[in-house]
Amino acid sequence: MQDPIQLSTFYRQLGANIRQCREQRKLSQEAVARMIGLSRTSLTNIESGRQHPPLHTFCELVERLGADFADLIPQRPHTPIAADLEERARQQVRGEDELAFIRTGIGLKEEDAHGHTEEKNSTIGRRDAK
Repeated sequence: MQDPIQLSTFYRQLGANIRQCREQRKLSQEAVARMIGLSRTSLTNIESGRQHPPLHTFCELVERLGADFADLIPQRPHTPIAADLEERARQQVRGEDELAFIRTGIGLKEEDAHGHTEEKNSTIGRRDAK
């Protein structure tokens, strides 16, 4: 997550999640800031995404708010990895034969015309019976 826009979005969402949790517990910024040893201004900046809390401060917030880490950490949108890899592979190969060769080599499952999946055979690491 090195993209500055993604990073900024992450911290804005983190701050919004912290604010929402604090407000649900009917706590003021001043009270929470005092509990964790910050100024109210610092907590305001964290909640707005302008200040990035160190891990120990984040852990203290979680503990003092009685929250779960997963409730405060922003969730990434779920994208199917296999479909994404399939599309990337399709863009980089020179045809269906090459794509089928790659699928076989890495053991990807492929659907037949009836929607049944079958694992493609890979001879990597196998001995032929003689």
